[in-house]
Amino acid sequence: YFRTNMGHSPVQQYQFTVLMVIVHAIILVLFGLFVSFDDTYAMPEAKDDNTFLNTRYPNYMDTHIMIFVGFGFLMTFLKRYGFSSVAINMLLAALTIEWGILCRGFLTEHFAETGKITLNIDQLLEADFAAAVILISMGVLLGKLSPIQYVIMVLIETPAAIAAEHLVEHVFKINDVGDSIVVHVFGAYFGIACSLAFAKKKQRGHENEGSIYHTDILAMIGALFLWVSWPSFNAATAEPAEAHHRAIINTVLSLVGCTITTFLTSQLFEPHKRFNMVHIANSTLAGGVAIGTCANVVMDPILSIALGSFAGVISVLGYIYLTPFLSTRFGMHDTCGVHNLHGMPGVIAGLFSAVMAVAYPKEKFGASLSSIYPAMAHDGQTESGQALMQLAGLGTVLGCSIIAGAVTGVILRAPFFNQVRDDEYFADGDYFHTPDDYDFTTRIAEKIQHVSFLDEEQKTKLTMA
Repeated sequence: YFRTNMGHSPVQQYQFTVLMVIVHAIILVLFGLFVSFDDTYAMPEAKDDNTFLNTRYPNYMDTHIMIFVGFGFLMTFLKRYGFSSVAINMLLAALTIEWGILCRGFLTEHFAETGKITLNIDQLLEADFAAAVILISMGVLLGKLSPIQYVIMVLIETPAAIAAEHLVEHVFKINDVGDSIVVHVFGAYFGIACSLAFAKKKQRGHENEGSIYHTDILAMIGALFLWVSWPSFNAATAEPAEAHHRAIINTVLSLVGCTITTFLTSQLFEPHKRFNMVHIANSTLAGGVAIGTCANVVMDPILSIALGSFAGVISVLGYIYLTPFLSTRFGMHDTCGVHNLHGMPGVIAGLFSAVMAVAYPKEKFGASLSSIYPAMAHDGQTESGQALMQLAGLGTVLGCSIIAGAVTGVILRAPFFNQVRDDEYFADGDYFHTPDDYDFTTRIAEKIQHVSFLDEEQKTKLTMA
């Protein structure tokens, strides 16, 4: 069990268990008091019509797969952290779904009027979006937190992210259909700020931080699930039907453009002119983030391809040049390179959304105007005013995420929480039962030089040794 062989007190050994019992008990009570099924779609008196469910469920399931399979396996690239990447990903996603339903429900008008949170497939979809925020932040901090620290991060970040989303979408009334601002930007910069507040020099250049051949293949499984499901993520809440259709098309075009430029840029700028699997598994997804905010907007298809292509280039260059620079000069450690996959492409999406608000006059949107830009349709907002609101929303989310992340990082440094030992950063051993070949396959095998590559003198020395 957790650290039972390391001489820690019972308080330290069982603090994860105690916290989870308390948290889950509180969530159960809150669900019992406030949560019920939606009368319109999920109660016996509802109409016998599955049109709503059949429309939403495919998008929900694609998003669900992204959360539990895509994110989980994308983070398995670390050679000694595979169990934690998949399993802790699953734990945090499940916890966030419960906690996110409550946090979001308490902010709804329906709760203000009735004192109840009602559930249908839309609430489950939005809970998955909340989980995506957490898992993006987890990517920055991957391998550096203990299980209890991950849980505390969820408890703080989830309400902070939902509150920021409520502010920019209901007060500023921004268009962010694919949640590039409220999910990707918030998750990335929360994680970065938390990592900076939590930083230790030994986290950088650690011997456990790296991949081996099969872990990069596992990471590609996650990347491919994310890649093929991303159009559903961006289009899940797009309305009406033609905007939903357009969001899928724009996302696919952005992803394919991004994938092509990722391969081009990776080979062009790598010293040995070879493809780097870090770029292939991550930067190929940046186009999905970059187009997210404007996926439902009426635009020329070439813009989607161009935006995705640009995001691919920026993401790869970020991995090659920016990440080492930020680590060396500012001590910013980002395990998964989240800044290059979610952070910068999310900021690009926010800036692009401001340009689109003025580049395409509102007359071009027709019936979609009220769902894409409700303030322009009902409140007399101008194109330039909407552009300013898009920028204000981006700035607000950036500010909220950085402040909340920094505060969380300080809290996680508290000595009474279990801390990952310096020798066990990016490793499963302290918190998981591992198989007998764990040390051999993840630590020893990679250091063995195959005998067939040795010359006769070296073979003789090896035999004598």
